[in-house]
Amino acid sequence: MELHCLKIIAHGQVQGVGFRYGTLQINRLAITGTVQNLSDGTVRIIAEGNHPNLKEFIHLIKAGPTPFAHVTNLQIEELPPQHYQLFMIK
Repeated sequence: MELHCLKIIAHGQVQGVGFRYGTLQINRLAITGTVQNLSDGTVRIIAEGNHPNLKEFIHLIKAGPTPFAHVTNLQIEELPPQHYQLFMIK
């Protein structure tokens, strides 16, 4: 399957609620990339994988990867593949 790479900016109550660690826990979909808190209170995710897995990953992120997270908006932008080997917190 073709590799796709997305930059996802999550808005809402996404810092201080285990959001980044939650993305690691829901990542049973063979997604690679990074997740990082940004200074403006959002979280940036770079996610690579096949289209069906990325679609499911986005669905799970929208739902909130922890019970304490509340995602109000996702900005999604396609990027060229970066060929990450792991999914990690920055």
